[in-house]
Amino acid sequence: MKFKISVPATSANVGPGFDVMGLAFDMYNRFTFDTDCPERLKIEGCLPEFSVPENNLLYTTLTRVLAQYGRLAPNLRILFDTDLPVCSGLGSSSTCIVAGVMAANALGNLSMDTEQILRTATQIEGHPDNVAPAILGGFVAAIVEDGLVYWHRYPISDRISFYALMPDVRVPTEAARAALPKTYSLTDCIYNLSRVPILVEGLERAEARLIRAGCKDRIHQEYRLQLIPQGADVMRYAVEQTDAVAVYISGAGPTIVAVVIDDDDAFGKQMSTYVSGLDLEWRIRKMHLHRQGAQLRAL
Repeated sequence: MKFKISVPATSANVGPGFDVMGLAFDMYNRFTFDTDCPERLKIEGCLPEFSVPENNLLYTTLTRVLAQYGRLAPNLRILFDTDLPVCSGLGSSSTCIVAGVMAANALGNLSMDTEQILRTATQIEGHPDNVAPAILGGFVAAIVEDGLVYWHRYPISDRISFYALMPDVRVPTEAARAALPKTYSLTDCIYNLSRVPILVEGLERAEARLIRAGCKDRIHQEYRLQLIPQGADVMRYAVEQTDAVAVYISGAGPTIVAVVIDDDDAFGKQMSTYVSGLDLEWRIRKMHLHRQGAQLRAL
């Protein structure tokens, strides 16, 4: 049995939607599974630190799901082909969890439907804002209530493009979580809540003034920005000196996502010129919304 699973990059914490809203983009981690393997397990293509089974999130997810159904993993070769940097804020961990659940479903003949896959992935991840868009595609809001995942996919105008501004640093999710305060003022909570529908409407209509006003946050960005070297300068330049209508920290960072309407590649060229003068290396990548979600293909 041989198959490949492709899982898109995801950007969580979109604007004011902390731990709720996420986007799927056309960058992918791809994983090939082959049961025609003489060894119990062979993991290839990933960083050496993840080649040990107990340190490999995909494999531990796969075996955990199979065990829940009373099954064992077969002999297996897993090949990683990854576009997403680790600890980048683009959902690399979620791609491993989603692929692990989907692979277990295929290898164990578990007959899990999309909702079951989403619920299982959310239980393992702890929150749905990355795994939901990774599985469902598009722009998704998702919550957990009484163990069930409730979600809605919102439309986004084809006129909108996104850019990932990726510094050459890692920000572990644990460090990003630790940077957040334990409590928030009512004013700050209302600030975020009130901007969610404005951002949603702005992205659907490609209306710059709504996106600009709606894509703001008081829950996590000011705290996590301190963990991103030169991040404040890059965000300020993108907002004040380019055609970007909004920028936000993707997930736990350090990637910063810029939102551009009717892009003619000018933003990418301008930002590339700007970051070339910085001490830290930054990569700029244009992205589009990925609308299909994770895919499994037999080989």
